[in-house]
Amino acid sequence: MNKNTHLILYALIFASIISLFFLQLNKSENEITDAKTESFKIDTKKGLIEFKESIDTSNKSSTKIRIAYVNSDTVSKYYKFAQKIQSTLMGKRNEAERQIRSKYSSYENLVRDFEKAAPIMGEREKMEKAQKIRLLEQEIMKVEQTLSEQLSNEEIQVTQSYIIKTDEYMQIIGQSLGFDYVLSYRIGGPMLYANPNLDITTRIIDLLNKKYQNSK
Repeated sequence: MNKNTHLILYALIFASIISLFFLQLNKSENEITDAKTESFKIDTKKGLIEFKESIDTSNKSSTKIRIAYVNSDTVSKYYKFAQKIQSTLMGKRNEAERQIRSKYSSYENLVRDFEKAAPIMGEREKMEKAQKIRLLEQEIMKVEQTLSEQLSNEEIQVTQSYIIKTDEYMQIIGQSLGFDYVLSYRIGGPMLYANPNLDITTRIIDLLNKKYQNSK
């Protein structure tokens, strides 16, 4: 075998090695691509979103995420705890308004009597009556401001208590139903669309009312 024959043989062997190298490289890239492939499957009837991620071609894992939502406006309307909160706050507002109306009624009567008697009053009596009216005006403004602040503080406290307690109920209910997420939906809210098949509002209201009744 002469020198030229050896060179040709070495060239063929080198070419074969290079070919095998690129074939193996392409195979590795395809495996990496397959390993990163992700797919999603939505089952609206069961409220499931299935997320699949392939670790490799021989080892695949699958995770099912259960998601549902409730209409918060409907919950506020039929949830007995929410009804109680609304009734309590409405009663406090009505009582505050009653007190203010009573003060205004006394003020109006005093002003009317003063206007009728003013023509026959002496200057000193006029000054005393006018001073009394001004003091009543100041009293009404003070009472109105005080009642407004009290009502605002009570609303904050009651609302916070409602939110905390309802959140405790929902943690228990959500876990018992097996959901990973229970979202809140309302018209005009951040959720622009909600699949009706994932709506569990009625079910949640029933369970919330049971929790609330049992806690009393």
